Amino acid sequence: MANLIENKINNLEGIKEKNIETTEKISGQSLDIVKENILKLKEIFPEVFCEDKIDFERLQDVLGNYIDDKEERYRFEWYGKSQAIRMAQTPSRGTLRPFREESKNWDTTENLYIEGDNLEVLKLLQKSYQNKIKMIYIDPPYNTGNDFVYKDDYKDNLQNYFEVTGQVDDDGNKTSTNSESSGRYHTNWLNMMYPRLRLARNLLKDDGVIFISIDDNEFGNLKKVCDDIFGEDNFLGNIVRATGQTTGQDSGGLGSSFDYVLAYTKISGVDLSGLPLTEHDLKRFDNEDERGKYAYDQMRKTGSNDRREDRPNMYYSIKDPDGNDIYPIAAAGYESCWRFRKKNI
Repeated sequence: MANLIENKINNLEGIKEKNIETTEKISGQSLDIVKENILKLKEIFPEVFCEDKIDFERLQDVLGNYIDDKEERYRFEWYGKSQAIRMAQTPSRGTLRPFREESKNWDTTENLYIEGDNLEVLKLLQKSYQNKIKMIYIDPPYNTGNDFVYKDDYKDNLQNYFEVTGQVDDDGNKTSTNSESSGRYHTNWLNMMYPRLRLARNLLKDDGVIFISIDDNEFGNLKKVCDDIFGEDNFLGNIVRATGQTTGQDSGGLGSSFDYVLAYTKISGVDLSGLPLTEHDLKRFDNEDERGKYAYDQMRKTGSNDRREDRPNMYYSIKDPDGNDIYPIAAAGYESCWRFRKKNI
């Protein structure tokens, strides 16, 4: 009789576990990021938990000298940052719907194209792609005054939200932008960017990299907010890109011909070792030593203005590996010149 009761209890427990698993699978919410963060903290510091709550006094004791309790401290703050953090952590109830009729190679493609608000999409991707993305590139609004409509709140459907907040007219046309006359011009941009960057970081693998395009308008703010989210030690560098046109020359300052791509990684120590050599590269870099492939290059100036009298400061001797003085002498026998000054050789 005891065994029969025990078996029934076990069966009930199995049904309960199965129902819980099913409920989780069909949940209409995106990943609960707050819950995930608490579970991670519990793995690292189980001793700071009292049942399911965090004892901050114990956490302070554990962290010791790493706690900064001063009123003034170095940090990047703006109006609405706390709300932006909560927005990143609020689960989405949206759903991704497939469109077979608009797709190509549905059964065999390895690509996925998603159309929708990027904040909601980033939330929906958390369950399936958290810690799985190798590289992210984003080209956000540069905040030129008319390139995005703010602000975010998607408890209701997007179109209805735009109507309630007066961002669209009766015909559905957008009527408001983040104009420079706004008292919170940069603040609005930061509140738009912050939750999206936090969610993007969650998607990256440990050795994943994110590249973000920007121009002078918000470069400084983007660098600070990325240092805040990714950590300044994980800043890989800044790629300067020539735009092909100069703007701002009539502003009284310097004209700008460039924009930028900031590169961050999720954890420190990621090595961007470059791309493999192409067949064309291999033909040129046809020598190899313990450091890798290399090519010989011409150090003597050739073509026009290649004589010593043309560039006298480019005429000097260079010691070869055997200690001999080598001068730039052209094949025709006349004194030529080097391509580099002596201090740069």
